[in-house]
Amino acid sequence: MFVFSCDNHNKNNFKLAEIERFEKSFFEYELDSIDNLISDYPFLFPSQFSIQDWINIREDELRVEIFSETTEIYQDQYLIQNLSKLYHNLKNYFSNFSYPRSITLNNGVDYDYRIIYSDDMLLISLDCYLGESRFYSEIPSYQKSKMNKNFLFRDIAEKIALSFVKYPKERQFINRAIYYGKIMYFIENALDFEFLKVFKYDNDQINWLNKNEKLIWTKLIENEILFSTTNIYYKNLILENPYSKFGTQLDYQIPPMVGKWIGYKIVESYIKTNNKNILDILEMDEYELYLNSNFNP
Repeated sequence: MFVFSCDNHNKNNFKLAEIERFEKSFFEYELDSIDNLISDYPFLFPSQFSIQDWINIREDELRVEIFSETTEIYQDQYLIQNLSKLYHNLKNYFSNFSYPRSITLNNGVDYDYRIIYSDDMLLISLDCYLGESRFYSEIPSYQKSKMNKNFLFRDIAEKIALSFVKYPKERQFINRAIYYGKIMYFIENALDFEFLKVFKYDNDQINWLNKNEKLIWTKLIENEILFSTTNIYYKNLILENPYSKFGTQLDYQIPPMVGKWIGYKIVESYIKTNNKNILDILEMDEYELYLNSNFNP
């Protein structure tokens, strides 16, 4: 049922993670042993579903094909090595981080819940990271372009980092933008992910942002967005969308999550201006960081 790493350290001298391949256990189990599986993983079997419901999923042809594609793409050792490196790096910055119980599964390609993390458990829906898969034909293109192997560990890193960095009390746009900017800066510089992978941008998108940084900043100021607490700006400019939405004809050109990108640029400016390290900025008040950032696009 379980696939474990050994307890020894690997050649890079860090502790290896342990992986539980639940999707293998589920799709390969004998039908008469499902009660044992439910007993081992009660949190993955909501009580509103009957045993027959789970058996139906187990025997559904499409779900079996998705499982088969998952096992072809994700080998145990690949998952163990990459999770081990990530956990090791997180532990270097968050002393109270402990390796969570790490469980892979197939969730029916529900990409809204591709990664779930609590203090002691990480659920990884591998069927949401299959790449150019025919199973994604009904998913919006801006979402499915990010549902591949390249973003799996980046998404895990973000989910865990979010839980260790305190969310701002003030709900002004600038505070929330800088909060997420901190996370992006941390993932890139502390966890060693490439900038484009951190933001899920392509070269054209980042080139556009670099050329139009002053334009974006001006729009935030002219539209009185910086200090607004209106959630619509959070949804349109920080959360994932096909593009960032200011309500102008220019919107279709503006890459998504421009608020996170602006927050990142402010954090970057603060660190350069004040010669601070990453842990310093993670604990800082966002508005104080902004005032002392000397950010001037």
